[in-house]
Amino acid sequence: MISSKDGIIGFAIGDAMGVPVEFTNREKLMRNPITSMEGFMSHNVPKGTWSDDTSMTIATMDSIINSNGDIIANDMANRFLEWMEKGKYTPSGKIVDIDRTTLRALGKYKTTRRSAVNCGCTSNTDNGNGSLMRMLPIVYYSYLNWLEQDKILKLVACLSSITHANELVIMGCYMYVNYAIELLNTNNRKTAYSKIQNLDYSMFSMPTIRAYTRILDHEIYHYSIDEIKSSSYIVDTLEAVLWVLINTDTYNQAIIGAINLGSDADTIAACTGGLAGIIYGIKSINSDWKIDLRKYAEIIELCEKFDEILYKLNGKEINSNSINKNDILRRIEIVNEDITKVPADALICANTSGNLGRGGEGTIFSRAGIELENKCKEFDELSRGQAKVTRAYRIDTKYIIHTVVPKWYDESETNQNEMLEECYKNIFRISADYDIKSLAIPTLGIGACKAPVDVAVKIAIDGIINNFFRNPDIDKIYIVCNDSRIQRTYIEYLNSLLD
Repeated sequence: MISSKDGIIGFAIGDAMGVPVEFTNREKLMRNPITSMEGFMSHNVPKGTWSDDTSMTIATMDSIINSNGDIIANDMANRFLEWMEKGKYTPSGKIVDIDRTTLRALGKYKTTRRSAVNCGCTSNTDNGNGSLMRMLPIVYYSYLNWLEQDKILKLVACLSSITHANELVIMGCYMYVNYAIELLNTNNRKTAYSKIQNLDYSMFSMPTIRAYTRILDHEIYHYSIDEIKSSSYIVDTLEAVLWVLINTDTYNQAIIGAINLGSDADTIAACTGGLAGIIYGIKSINSDWKIDLRKYAEIIELCEKFDEILYKLNGKEINSNSINKNDILRRIEIVNEDITKVPADALICANTSGNLGRGGEGTIFSRAGIELENKCKEFDELSRGQAKVTRAYRIDTKYIIHTVVPKWYDESETNQNEMLEECYKNIFRISADYDIKSLAIPTLGIGACKAPVDVAVKIAIDGIINNFFRNPDIDKIYIVCNDSRIQRTYIEYLNSLLD
């Protein structure tokens, strides 16, 4: 089943990787290439920060979700205004970059409140990639709704024209969308390339078609790097994206190749990353890049809602377990052990504060060492129920999944049961994006948080059953107790559910 998070997370990471080196000279990058997630530099923002590319992409998705699967250009434009003026859909409440064409078009929409599709700029100089950067949700929408070419073109032209109504830009967006749709169909880069070479472009003017000659009449991937420009001009961007994608063989190679072209590195890496994410999948992405991406949990939650809306339009459900309940229950082992000694791929660390830098479950933080504490200080604050992955550092396992557990003793908190259910949902949701096949989960809520034991036990076992579909690759789940009486309570409830 198609999941938009492959492409969307791939896109957002490409964006965040490119932000620090946007506008940087290529020769400088060739001498000292960037290969890791960095902070500050060009835009003076922390590591993992994404820009207008991802902001407008998730605003587009949010519009489709809140319009129940409809495409409403004015609703999208209103959300773009919220981003531009209020910092919504950003990692920190402040926008990172906006191109001049988008700024003028949204200003016109705000002033006139005309139909948004009539506000896009049309001059020959409005030929940038500012609408290309938000086409990936339209790829999934078109693919899952089986749209014919005439409807794809109409949709692309409509949504590009909110800001960019230049014919050259619309054609570039149309090519990108079709390339990505063919990747979803075949997962073959060169087959997808042949698809866009053979499309009917007769509705565009000859000067516009000729601008894409190097893609349509030649094989852009055979050109040398010195013949590839990486500017924000729509043709340069599309050429660079296809050149990098076809000349690399993994997601990580594609992103490193894209950002080190320099110039408009964030948009080129984002558009490359979206396509590479479709091809290679989210698990192929460098784990440290996923860890460092800001608002990762919020983005994958948005992707899940987006997918649910699109599948519902086609009468399908995606939130059902294909594995028998008894089979899930038999994968659970309830142990009385030091959690850091349990042989699981990921340990769950309970935190009562969303500020992970303040520390969490004592044994895990003390055994993992100062490296874990320092890493957690880099992160944005989490809400109750959310989850975040880190490396395990000095503990002999792959990862730690941190989750913010509600406090029953705190009268200012409400909905503790629902929030604890969210912990389990997000543990399984985020574990699916890493190579995690076993989990060690402590008795979340019991003890310091003062959850009633019977309530926490039921939420735990039921949460595992109800969310197992989010990561069906899990073959072992340890529930780790530190009290034999509590261990017996878990065992009794689990056994009561077995048929």
